[in-house]
Amino acid sequence: MKIAIIAGGGNFPIQIARQNKDAFVLCIEGYSYQNLFENQSATVSLLEPLHWLTILKNNNITDIVMAGKINRPSNLNNISNEKANELINQIISVGDNAALNYIEEFFNNNGFKILPINSILKDCFFSKGFYMEDSFSQKFKDFVLKNAKFGAKLLNTISKFDVGQSVVVNNELVYAIEGLEGTNSMIDRVGVLYNQNKNHEDFGPVLIKIPKIGQNLNLDLPVIGLETIKKCQLSGLSSIVVSSTGTLIVELNKVVAYIKKNKFCIYAI
Repeated sequence: MKIAIIAGGGNFPIQIARQNKDAFVLCIEGYSYQNLFENQSATVSLLEPLHWLTILKNNNITDIVMAGKINRPSNLNNISNEKANELINQIISVGDNAALNYIEEFFNNNGFKILPINSILKDCFFSKGFYMEDSFSQKFKDFVLKNAKFGAKLLNTISKFDVGQSVVVNNELVYAIEGLEGTNSMIDRVGVLYNQNKNHEDFGPVLIKIPKIGQNLNLDLPVIGLETIKKCQLSGLSSIVVSSTGTLIVELNKVVAYIKKNKFCIYAI
């Protein structure tokens, strides 16, 4: 078995590559860069998926892990290959999970197996419960538990519509549901709303980020990193709820050090 990491933006692909020195890295042009990796690598265009196959086969790749943020292509004028054009048009016209299923089918049909990220990445989940539970009052923990239950129920209910993996809620008031803008932009939006209507007696909204029902877990587990946690704190959010088996944590050691120092609440369900 030889693994390739298809690397989008952010630090997550770099973290995975550091733990898997023998993995080949396929950098997506404009999102990741070969000089950031010590691994053997190549750069490809998002608009040339058939070129990906050539490089993967030439490097004897059998299995693929996908990591990092990649936006859907918008400029389709440069696609000359009919098969590539068909695949990309399928992807841009459906929801996230449906698009990922098309991508997985594309690779499977060409002889490659998609692996979940956590199959090659160590220390990437929080254990169930509150991290640093003794740091928080029972009143606050009850508040987080109440919002975790409400937010998870909301995400499970809207899963059939194949929208985002995150919501922000506060005492059954829905501040935001993640759309195409992504988690961090959603948090910015919440920060404006919350700080315009802040009640200084409350604890602040709660971000819930967990997999959707029926989500393709091989390709798209939700991810939380230090940037997201800092953004939540800056925007007035009180806590983040994650899945103990389904929300990946980028650079867990750095995240743990930060939330210890700042006493920020993470609760894993």
